[in-house]
Amino acid sequence: MKIKIKLCGLRDKESILAGSDANYIGFVFYQKSPRFINALEAKRLRPYINDNQKLVGLFVDADLNLVNHISETLNLDVIQLHGNEDLVYINEIKKLKKPIIKAIPIKEYSDIKKASKFEKLCDMILFDTKSESEVSGGTGISFDWELLKGYDPRGEWILAGGLNENNISRALKITNAKFIDVSSGVEKSKGEKCQKKIKSFIRCVKDYEKKR
Repeated sequence: MKIKIKLCGLRDKESILAGSDANYIGFVFYQKSPRFINALEAKRLRPYINDNQKLVGLFVDADLNLVNHISETLNLDVIQLHGNEDLVYINEIKKLKKPIIKAIPIKEYSDIKKASKFEKLCDMILFDTKSESEVSGGTGISFDWELLKGYDPRGEWILAGGLNENNISRALKITNAKFIDVSSGVEKSKGEKCQKKIKSFIRCVKDYEKKR
C-alpha cells in the first residue's frame, strides 16, 4: 500500500506544481493562520491541481454557511476540521456529503483516546501536535510518535505535526502511518512554501517505500 501524502497550506501555483506527485492538496480557510487563502485566490489556483489529486479545505470552527459556500465554489473533495468542532457541528457538515477529516491535537496518550468519539462520524482522523497558541496546526513541532503505537483505528488516520525531510523516515518507521500531512516542514519561512523542499519531502517518502 502506497503512503498517501497531503501538502497543506499551499498558496501559489509554483508550490502546487512542485507537489504534483502528492495525493492531496490543502487550502487553509482560517484567517488567523499565516497560510490563509481566500476563496477567490483559491479558485484561481484550483485549475493547477491535477485530476489525480484531491482538494482539501481546512476550516477552524467556521460558520457553516461559509464552509458550504467555499465547498461549492471550489468543489472541495474533502473538508478538514481543525478546531473544537463538536458532534452536532460535524453532523451538519456531513449534509454536504463530503469526506471529513477531524484533527485531534496530541500531547499525551489520553489525547489519542479522544479520537474514538469522532471515528463514527468522520472519514479520517488526523493527529497533530497540540499547540498553546490559538493558531491550529503548522507549528513545526512534532509530538511523541511512540504514543500512536497502541492506537487501534476504526478507519483511516493521518500523521501530522512537525514532519520534514529529515524526520519523515523515522516517523513512518515508528508509527507505520499510511497517510501523512506536511505543512511547515516544506516552507522557507512561515506560510511561504519552498518548491525544493516539497519535491525533496515527496522523494524521501518514495525512497522510504522502496526500501521497505
